[in-house]
Amino acid sequence: MRPYCGIDFGTSNSAVCVGNGDRLQLVPIEGQSVTLPSAIFFNFETDRPTIGREAIAQYLDGYEGRLMRALKSILGSRLIGETTQIGTGRKDFRSIIGLYIAALKQRAERYAGETIEDVVLGRPVHFVDGDEMADARAEAELRGIAEAQGFKSISFEYEPLAAARDYAQALDREEIVLVVDIGGGTSDFSVLRLGTGKREILANAGVHIGGTDFDTRLSLETAMRDLGYRGRLKNGNEMSSQPYVQLATWHLINFLYTQKAMTSLRQTHYLSGEREKTARLLEVIERQAGHDIANRIEKAKIALSDAETTTADFTAIDPDWQLDISRETLATSIEKEVAKVVATALETITERAGLAPEAIQTLFMTGGSTALPGFEAVMQSAFPAARMHYGDRFSSVANGLGLAAKERFGG
Repeated sequence: MRPYCGIDFGTSNSAVCVGNGDRLQLVPIEGQSVTLPSAIFFNFETDRPTIGREAIAQYLDGYEGRLMRALKSILGSRLIGETTQIGTGRKDFRSIIGLYIAALKQRAERYAGETIEDVVLGRPVHFVDGDEMADARAEAELRGIAEAQGFKSISFEYEPLAAARDYAQALDREEIVLVVDIGGGTSDFSVLRLGTGKREILANAGVHIGGTDFDTRLSLETAMRDLGYRGRLKNGNEMSSQPYVQLATWHLINFLYTQKAMTSLRQTHYLSGEREKTARLLEVIERQAGHDIANRIEKAKIALSDAETTTADFTAIDPDWQLDISRETLATSIEKEVAKVVATALETITERAGLAPEAIQTLFMTGGSTALPGFEAVMQSAFPAARMHYGDRFSSVANGLGLAAKERFGG
């Protein structure tokens, strides 16, 4: 028997499940951890790219280089066909994503002790909302990238359907389940009738809202306000929001580090009616500290799952800059996005599956953003008859993709 694998290439984190025959195992992909942050750091001092936690650590330790996160968000966007500046040269985004996929493959092969050519890749229900052609192109791009790294037999499965496979292993009765997978880039839903030996798919749907969007909204309502967001120019007009949205969005931050962007920001600072704030903005860009801010905002969001308040410490940028952020501020900043996610879940049930919300017996919750404070309550309110069940937030999809790979390649 030859080994096979399922790869959950996520916007924020990734995981791999390797199988050989009937045996399946999550791969300890970075040390003992079975998850790997979807990040690459091009270290200009060592001239060696690093990935995962090591990549983030090198960036935060102040090595000269370029950090890239939320790589999956590039699939389906116009950026996939473009190049970007890395040091003194340029790299295309396909090859950058390829470096990350290659690292996942290599670590899986090191664990298996053999070359792996058969893979089931997870994918969101929609890479791109409302554009079937762009969605198909995004899947084709990911397939091409995987082929370029040496995979020969490549199959895809919707991520919530993979999570349903993981959940179904423990079922001893038939029930109607709504799988809720809130990841870093998308929120995906599958409605299934599951039971012992039964797997009837009733509906799938998704929306391009996830954890990185929540990070962006929280950043705009907190850290970006201290840099001049929604501030006024001397003539009374509101400053452009574009640079702040870019600075608050993981995969757009680097676009502010160009000479053209810096010239524009200096002009904005000259015309600003809040020059103390825009001076701090210039300092952030000159020091290329955007990812540091995004990282601390993400940590604050996570901390608020357990605490009513937390402090984001930006004193490395400005000795006087600390922000107390409350759970209420988080809830207010992401209220519209959460409402869209819940609306999509309800639409999946009523319009696609043709069921009443009360027909759902179980909500199977997976994905890191299901830990958002208040999210469980709004989902329980929308589906009052359902019991709440949590899988592993970070590995249920990978486990399910491994099961799918076993079914397709396990012989």
